[in-house]
Amino acid sequence: MREDLIQSAVSFLTDPKVQSAALTKKVSFLESKGMTSEEIEEAMSRANGKAPTTTTAAAPVVPQQTGGAVVPYNTAVATQPPPVPARPSYDWRDVFIAAVLAGGATYGLWTLAKRFFGPWFKVPQKEELEKEKAALDAQFEAVEASLKEIKDQTEEALTAVSTQSDRVNTSIASLEAALKDLKEGDDERQKQFGEVKDEVDALKDLVPKLMDRNKQQQGDVLEELQNELKSLKSLLLSRRPTTPSPVPEPTSSNTTVTSATKPSENGSSIPAWQMAAASSNNNKAATAPSANTQAEPANGSSSSSAAGSANNNNTA
Repeated sequence: MREDLIQSAVSFLTDPKVQSAALTKKVSFLESKGMTSEEIEEAMSRANGKAPTTTTAAAPVVPQQTGGAVVPYNTAVATQPPPVPARPSYDWRDVFIAAVLAGGATYGLWTLAKRFFGPWFKVPQKEELEKEKAALDAQFEAVEASLKEIKDQTEEALTAVSTQSDRVNTSIASLEAALKDLKEGDDERQKQFGEVKDEVDALKDLVPKLMDRNKQQQGDVLEELQNELKSLKSLLLSRRPTTPSPVPEPTSSNTTVTSATKPSENGSSIPAWQMAAASSNNNKAATAPSANTQAEPANGSSSSSAAGSANNNNTA
């Protein structure tokens, strides 16, 4: 150990300003000065007033050699243990005070135990037992009455609950039946709606076809009528006399016949059979030669009128 560092550390630790500081700060300061832990412990023990460690050197003398010098063989360092503190001696007054305090504490504990725990260990008397028995019997009767009342109320509640449960089950069954009927009705309506929709779709597809077919039939009928009118017109033109016979007076009949024949020659819109019918009605009062002269055209006109009426019936 370095004695100079230990002495400086002891002087540092015995300083009144340093003694109030924390031990960790002292140790850290001494370590910062380069002291080891053993040197710090030695300095602290010296600063606390303990006896310093003494070193004794046992140097056995070896036989003197030729040089005349004595060399120690070994050096042993012994550390003296700290003195054991003396056991303090007790006086009779201390013993008396301790006995008084112990007796007072024991009496206080006995009083508290008797007050709080005494009734638990106290043996009851016969009258007290009878009173407690009567009180317990009354309590048991009250409890039994309460239990009976609770049992009756429970039975009534169970009966009411079972009745309500039956009603609820009945209501649920009726609701399920109603829901089933509604579902079946909805399914039936959906089915009917589907059928109606299919029919409407079929009609939507059928109406244009019918309209096209009707248009085609009308076109065919009109074309047939046009063909019949053309054939009738050609028939009338073929039966018309090439040269009209001279007709004597009255001139009114001749003008009527010529007027009846002119539209056919010019191709007017009035049918020839109508003009022929009108001329036949006007020539009823004419003379016999004129009637004989007009017989052949009249026959042709009647046949053409019959054909026209037949065509009108077909058109209708």
